[in-house]
Amino acid sequence: MEIIVNGTLYNLERVGEKIYVNNKEVIVKLNEDNIIINGNIFQLDFLEEGDPSLVILNGMAYTRSKSFLRDVSTNEVKIPISGMITDLFVKTGTEVKQGVVLALLQAMKMEVEIKSPRNGKIMEIKASKGQPVKVGDVLVTFE
Repeated sequence: MEIIVNGTLYNLERVGEKIYVNNKEVIVKLNEDNIIINGNIFQLDFLEEGDPSLVILNGMAYTRSKSFLRDVSTNEVKIPISGMITDLFVKTGTEVKQGVVLALLQAMKMEVEIKSPRNGKIMEIKASKGQPVKVGDVLVTFE
């Protein structure tokens, strides 16, 4: 993938768990509200409306697809925005495909779909319909 930041072209490539920028490996740690790149912390936020999405990085807004980050291997699906679970579409033991809607969340008068980031079997559901949740709470875990 190529991106342009402040007029400079960068070539991004992901090979397994490693990320390369202009053919140099960079150490990246993605947290729920920031990303650490080679030890530098950048505040990060996605607005959950569509793809590409509005990304706010250290207070600067960009439009970017989340697909580059979406396939990061994870065993948990976390709540992206505080609100209330209005519907759950999976049960413990359900086999799901990447992109399947796991739950609906009502937040700030919007309904947000929480989708599976990967294929897998649901091991545990940690929220229930009607339950208030906060950013970072775990919704489900995978086997």
